[in-house]
Amino acid sequence: MNNRTLIINISTFTGEYINLNLPVEFVKRVINNNCFDFFYYREDAIDSEKLLTLINDAFKYDLTGYIGEIKTVDNNHIELSIE
Repeated sequence: MNNRTLIINISTFTGEYINLNLPVEFVKRVINNNCFDFFYYREDAIDSEKLLTLINDAFKYDLTGYIGEIKTVDNNHIELSIE
């Protein structure tokens, strides 16, 4: 399953919407190089290291579909899936 895609949908409290469709192999390299810094928004709101470990584990087990979502108290929303 080398052509899987990680889909990240982000809605911010300011009304911005970001949709990322990234190849899984690329994301693995980015995670290994600690370059996924947009998840490091607020340490008290999101445990970024656990989230990235969860994503990496989903890759290891060749999971596809809905992974999960995060909603913060200030109305930021992040949704993850793998296709």
